Amino acid sequence: MKSKNGRKSLTCTCGNIIRLWFLLGLFILLAMIWKQGKKSCNCSRMITPMVTGRRKVIIPKYPFWKKPGDQNISVLESAWGLLPITYQYLAGSPSSEMKFMSIGISSIFKKKEQHLLATIESIFSHCSPEELKKILLVIYLANNDSELNVEIAEEIKAMFSEHINEKRLLVIQSSITSYLPFWNFKEGQQDSREDIGYAAKQNVDYAYLVNFCANLSHYYLMLEDDIVCASNFVSIIQRYLHDTMDHWTTVAFSTLGSIGKLYHNSDLIKLARFLLLFYRDMPVDHLLELFHKSRVQNSLIIFRPSLFQHIGRVSSFHNIETQIKDPEFEEDLGDSGDFLSASCFTNIPIVLNYPPENVCPPGKGAFWGKEVAANSFFTIVFGNPIIAQKILIYTGSAEYAKDILYDGHVEEGRLKVHSEKGQTCLIFREIGTFKDGRFELEDKQRSNDIECLRIQVTAPQKEWLRIRKINIWVKKY
Repeated sequence: MKSKNGRKSLTCTCGNIIRLWFLLGLFILLAMIWKQGKKSCNCSRMITPMVTGRRKVIIPKYPFWKKPGDQNISVLESAWGLLPITYQYLAGSPSSEMKFMSIGISSIFKKKEQHLLATIESIFSHCSPEELKKILLVIYLANNDSELNVEIAEEIKAMFSEHINEKRLLVIQSSITSYLPFWNFKEGQQDSREDIGYAAKQNVDYAYLVNFCANLSHYYLMLEDDIVCASNFVSIIQRYLHDTMDHWTTVAFSTLGSIGKLYHNSDLIKLARFLLLFYRDMPVDHLLELFHKSRVQNSLIIFRPSLFQHIGRVSSFHNIETQIKDPEFEEDLGDSGDFLSASCFTNIPIVLNYPPENVCPPGKGAFWGKEVAANSFFTIVFGNPIIAQKILIYTGSAEYAKDILYDGHVEEGRLKVHSEKGQTCLIFREIGTFKDGRFELEDKQRSNDIECLRIQVTAPQKEWLRIRKINIWVKKY
């Protein structure tokens, strides 16, 4: 009997222990669900998520100027994902298609001058129809005044509605209340309180913009709101990326500050967090330099000639006038001719990374050659016959003023054929000569079509030859 009662007592004890553990586990589970529900409840009062075809878009429920001021983000939390930043779309909506390149511009209002609209116009007008399909321009309005941001967005919508409708232009803002503190001094800093504050805010502006652009495209191009572009800069960048075999973190397509810096999409999350980690330590251009060095790229890779030029005269920091220009920018500001399908061939030995394709219409880079002889040529073969009513060909540059064509003329050709050195024409006729390294022709009455255009050297020269511009305007039917 004792043995039987002992077994029964042991069974009851085990059952009680199992029930106790079950109740304890159930209590913990309910507590976790309640805590998670409380977080979800609090979040739902602040933001309303909308799921698009590709990514979650977070739309604020309250106006930015009325949001609570305790929304500071943690840079180290969820280090491999997007920063949990709230954005508001002021113009446009995201595309479900991942583009070749997104272009990010952070902009603040300057009382003395505004170049944002001109910058947007320069970007779109210097792209061919095919290039426009490959880009997404994101304008981040970083003014503290949300109402001012809305006004600027309305101006952008009025001027660029076509690009907005085609989902190649977005205008966004974020809440200043989520920004980190700007004005705290760190030991050893010599700059004024105002300098540190402005530089810190710019770093945060850039970080928020970079974070937004993550996963929108394969590459990200950083620009400013007061620049002009070289024609067909998209194709030039794409061609460079296709040809380069080197590992890179940053490629600079301008020599000025943060303008023209190109990044892989896979590095954007890291870059955004890097800018926020050191936002009070130094200006953005210094941080960008440290970023590529931290990624084992010791020196900056600079593409020449520069594809972007700074045109602003007023500093974003102090509203004072500055004169900063990129000496490597060679684009002649003005009309750049028509977009033509063409191929270019030459027997002039090529210098460095300056092949004929760089300047061949519609390309707007530069060709550079050496050992220029009396029989040297540069031939442009058009995909379809054209009637050229205006032709501009410029050689040399401000930096290489001696590398012009000293003796030569231009010929138009017909009857396109293939040869050992590429395509050419059977029949050529001279239409004009170079003067001081330039060839200019304009005749609205021209009616004969051509298939080739050839630059023919007529005397040897010791200087190299740099062709920086070939612009052609054709008769429209």
